[in-house]
Amino acid sequence: MGEYTRSISRRSVPAALLSTLALVSLAACGGAKDDTALNSDSALGRDLAMAQRDSVEPQLQDVPAPTPAADAPVAAAPKPAAPRPAAPKPAAPKPSTPAATPAPTPAPAEAVSGTVAAGTALRVASNSKVCSNTTAVGEKFTAALTEPVSASNGVSIPEGATATFEVTEAKTAKNSNDQTYLRVRMVSVQFGGRTYPVEATVQTATTERVRSASKGTDAKKVAGGAILGAIAGQVIGKNTKGTVVGAAAGAAAGTAAAAATADFDTCIGSGGAISVTLDAPVTVRPAPAP
Repeated sequence: MGEYTRSISRRSVPAALLSTLALVSLAACGGAKDDTALNSDSALGRDLAMAQRDSVEPQLQDVPAPTPAADAPVAAAPKPAAPRPAAPKPAAPKPSTPAATPAPTPAPAEAVSGTVAAGTALRVASNSKVCSNTTAVGEKFTAALTEPVSASNGVSIPEGATATFEVTEAKTAKNSNDQTYLRVRMVSVQFGGRTYPVEATVQTATTERVRSASKGTDAKKVAGGAILGAIAGQVIGKNTKGTVVGAAAGAAAGTAAAAATADFDTCIGSGGAISVTLDAPVTVRPAPAP
């Protein structure tokens, strides 16, 4: 009976209904005789039964009710992007006519060189007149090769190649009995746009001994002889004719005296021949085709 009372007290029942239930409970505890009376009274039994049904509530439980799962947020559907304007189709390339491939330029063949052996003779002709009193030591002049010179590998130094000479010694004679000379050496040969140094010795050269240009001393000697002759003619002939003859004789004597004491030089004339011999071999390249 106590458990039943505690069970009812936990329920949320209206006050009038609780009073009625209390009375019923007390009557039930009083005896079974009241049950029969209650059961016979059908109207009262229905009311009690209905009161019990309405007052029954579900029992409370200590376990917390499960929290309903939150609905997952529904992502907003992205708006469809505005359609981009279609890019214009590129025009189909026009078929191009393939350019003709130029033929490869052949590589120039390496120039073949040739060697002129030592002891080979070269013959040249001077391009100008060179004299011992007009050219100082160290000065240069040129000459032209008068004939081609063969080298190895079919190469040659062509005719007309330029040979360069240098004056090494020059001496002027002070009188007819004095010595004069002009010594030169070949230093290079040039052709085809290239210059090749050489070592060579001059074997022969066409030279001439010439009297130096008249100088003041020589003129005075000739004039003095003429004056002496004129005076002698006046003394010997005593007349004009004798004076003329004496003057001529005096002039001749003065010229002879001047010649005996005059300066003389050695010259290589323009076109003068010079022959040299190579002291060492010379490697040259062929001249380009004209």
